[in-house]
Amino acid sequence: MRTLTDEEIVDVLTDNGIGVLALAGPDEEPPYPIPVAYGYDPERDRFALHLEGDAESEKFRRLEGDSGVGFTVHEETEPRTVWRSVVVRGELVESEYRTAEPALARLAENTQFAPNPIDWSDSGSIQPYELRAEAWSGREFRTG
Repeated sequence: MRTLTDEEIVDVLTDNGIGVLALAGPDEEPPYPIPVAYGYDPERDRFALHLEGDAESEKFRRLEGDSGVGFTVHEETEPRTVWRSVVVRGELVESEYRTAEPALARLAENTQFAPNPIDWSDSGSIQPYELRAEAWSGREFRTG
């Protein structure tokens, strides 16, 4: 196992578009992990993602109580040989489309099935969020 440099972490974050967002659990409940499409804009050091659903959903209920989150991205760079992962910790806050636009454009580049970010600004059911990173770390595992 090898620790990734900041440059390598940025590469993992910019080259991928799907990660797992872990929301804090109230009281003694365990964290609530959910897969999400995301975009990372390295020039502005900004993560953007969208959360869909109503205010009564589990994810929004948890965010209301604690905006602290964990976020994980992984990739297999050489099949069955090299695997890299990045963990980001920070705060998830509502954003505006115009603020998140460069990172959302990256999301559209990296995920074939993500909704069109241009349409998001007009949708009432999809809210862009910004992950304000406080710390990150990354590792590379080699099996061969």
